[in-house]
Amino acid sequence: MIAIPYLTVLTTYFSYGLLFVFGQIRDLFRNIEGWFSSNNLQGYAPICLGLEDFYIRRLYLRIQDCFGRPISSAPNAWFDVIERYSNDNNKTLTRTTKISRCLNLGSYSYLGFAASDEYCTPRVVESSKRYSPSTCSSRVDGGTTVLHNQLEKYVAKFVGKPSAIVFGMGFATNNAVLPALIGKGGLIISDSLNHNSIVNGARGSGATIRVFQHNSPSHLEEVLREQIAEGQPRTHRPWKKIIVIVEGIYSMKGDLCKLPEIITICKKYKAYAYLDEAHSIGAVGKTGRGVCELLGVEPADVDIMMGTFTKSFGSCGGYIAGSKIVHFCPSLLIYINRGQLMT
Repeated sequence: MIAIPYLTVLTTYFSYGLLFVFGQIRDLFRNIEGWFSSNNLQGYAPICLGLEDFYIRRLYLRIQDCFGRPISSAPNAWFDVIERYSNDNNKTLTRTTKISRCLNLGSYSYLGFAASDEYCTPRVVESSKRYSPSTCSSRVDGGTTVLHNQLEKYVAKFVGKPSAIVFGMGFATNNAVLPALIGKGGLIISDSLNHNSIVNGARGSGATIRVFQHNSPSHLEEVLREQIAEGQPRTHRPWKKIIVIVEGIYSMKGDLCKLPEIITICKKYKAYAYLDEAHSIGAVGKTGRGVCELLGVEPADVDIMMGTFTKSFGSCGGYIAGSKIVHFCPSLLIYINRGQLMT
């Protein structure tokens, strides 16, 4: 991993703090001036309050040319960016006829597979003509095609699991699967920087949720020992099941999960391991098989392997990989890991 120099971090935070302080000073003088000016809108609430739009007025507008840049080509690894200029300190930006060829560093298509090429594009066109772009139905209502089954076999083989199932939306994968895996009487121990889809899925499950410090195996073990000793709230009965949820590469910070240590702890305390590889599958490992391959962890040691097609694979949807056990999920029938996990 690339370590950012402390001087760079310090100067960045100092610059941000400086902008914040000067923005507050400018707002102070603006309010003083407003006290002496007449207001013709008596009785009307202001559309925007000073504190609410402070960031946009004092910070974002200064650098808004760095965001939302208009492009005039397909958003591939390289694309054409339309140049803009401003005559009012970046409050408004005007497009020009000049175009710059730029490297795309803000794309979720990590490997450029979303771009048109001589191998994938003809096959996509052929499949779209034969199957249509969508089944216009959830799979449980008769929307499963031959392509779904083929894709699930390929995914299972790729990640090293006996079986897999695909979803039409990456966010919905965590959101729908977690309530099917665990419910009341169960315990979810989640990394403090896990993605919002995990947070929502955990909340919807009805299970008790505990959080451990980001990427800290020692704190995870501390939380596990404490919760196993205390048991369920009020009754203090043993937990029906315990699931530890981590990400392969964390979307909040971009750092790698300490997966070997976490798997060791899960084995020690008989907890199930749920690995979200939305940002790591396809992007790391000798053959792109994610953090298990990169860090030398056997896929069999990870009970639930989740991932998406929206990043490295340049498509849409998500998947869950595990053993061939059928369980009813709120969105569809899923194959999931190990009979003991079922409620």
